Amino acid sequence: MRHFYFTILVIVFGFTITTSCSSDDDEMTPVVEPTFLELHQGTLWQIAINEFNSEYLMFHNDASVPFEQWLLIYGAGCYEHSNYKLSDFDATITENTEEYLEITFNSGHVWLFAVEEDLMIWVDVTTEGIYNYIYEKQDSAIVDDLVMCTQ
Repeated sequence: MRHFYFTILVIVFGFTITTSCSSDDDEMTPVVEPTFLELHQGTLWQIAINEFNSEYLMFHNDASVPFEQWLLIYGAGCYEHSNYKLSDFDATITENTEEYLEITFNSGHVWLFAVEEDLMIWVDVTTEGIYNYIYEKQDSAIVDDLVMCTQ
């Protein structure tokens, strides 16, 4: 009889160890939040103050060139295109979280980007003050139809 109880005890103990030590993949897998650049890769944003002042920005999931710009040249009726290569501006990405993107310049100048639904807010922090710009989400195909200035 003692052998029977011992066998039952080993089975119960073994079952308890097996079920309590098995890993739950959902609990063990670290949650990786997407970054701002990952979430907004290829998204086009426009700020249009009037028919003479318009600008488009498109984000890319590239820490060295996080966005490109199309800027309407006043009086020329055409757009100039620029890739924002951070090394050209002595700047680095200091935050790239799901909520926002922060670019800091060696001069202390800071750009903050955040998205709320179909609006993108660009906060420009300088020694002269803080400036806010609001961009509206656009169809990315729009840039294919922009009249580009000749170099």
